[in-house]
Amino acid sequence: MLRMLRATAIAVGTLFVGGQALAAYPDRPITLVVPYNAGGPTDAMARILQGPLQKELGVTIVVENVAGAGGAIGAQRVLRAPADGYTLFLGNNGPSAVTPLLQEPTPFDPLQDFTPVSLISRATMILALSGQTPAKTLAEFVAYAKTRPGQLNYASAGIGSLGHLASTLMIQQAGLDMVHIPYKGQAPTVTALMAGEVDFLLTTPTDAMRAQDKDGRIRIVGVTSAQESPFDPGVAPIAETVEDFVLYSWFALLVRNGTPADIVETLHGAVTRALEDPAVKERFAGLGVVAESSDGQTVASLIRQDVDRWSQVIREHGITAQ
Repeated sequence: MLRMLRATAIAVGTLFVGGQALAAYPDRPITLVVPYNAGGPTDAMARILQGPLQKELGVTIVVENVAGAGGAIGAQRVLRAPADGYTLFLGNNGPSAVTPLLQEPTPFDPLQDFTPVSLISRATMILALSGQTPAKTLAEFVAYAKTRPGQLNYASAGIGSLGHLASTLMIQQAGLDMVHIPYKGQAPTVTALMAGEVDFLLTTPTDAMRAQDKDGRIRIVGVTSAQESPFDPGVAPIAETVEDFVLYSWFALLVRNGTPADIVETLHGAVTRALEDPAVKERFAGLGVVAESSDGQTVASLIRQDVDRWSQVIREHGITAQ
């Protein structure tokens, strides 16, 4: 009898250990892929979330910057990894909606190849002028640019990036003729703007940009929200000068499609709790974005909306990936 009880105890213990092993996600470091160079707003959000996510999940979170091809290289890095929740993707309007519209053959389908975990933030973009540009307001800049067709230029984080498409749309609606200069990531576009290499930049703002605005090295003259943004008081909506020009950028956490539902749920819970941390909210606010979680369907809906909007801009302007 004692021998039988011992055997039963061992068997139960083995099942318990086995059950725990199967359910012990995560039990090793997780990689969070940022599809841009270090220093930009997407990278900043990843590093703000890094600590709180480590605390929630109990493992190390490694932020890996994989830039290039409008975010496609970073996305493909995630898609090459197993669908096991150990390689995450911090996407946004660009790689999670626009990039597949630009490349042939299409490198991936964001709705079919990725499973959204949660929104992490939404943001109003800003339009900033070089401090060397004589215009002090957006209206003055539009008037200035109209007298210099083809002579002024604007920066973006790369061909097909949200900043590129949004700038293209704004320039079209304002009736301007300007030259696009693409850079590799957001950080070098700000450097170029300060140096006077480009005349304007439409992008997601950072604390550094606001500091440079105060120093006069750049001038923030417009926001893409329908109303004045609480993050940039006194800056008028672009729509007051360029009619109906309203848009937002969004950022979300995704995993490779096929990741088990319980792992997605674990990640969703961890992200939601991390975004409720007052310190995270405050630091996100410093970037000019609102920390905001959501269910996966909300993210999927945002992707579909962007695909519809930007596919038209891409088609009308013949924009292709380089």
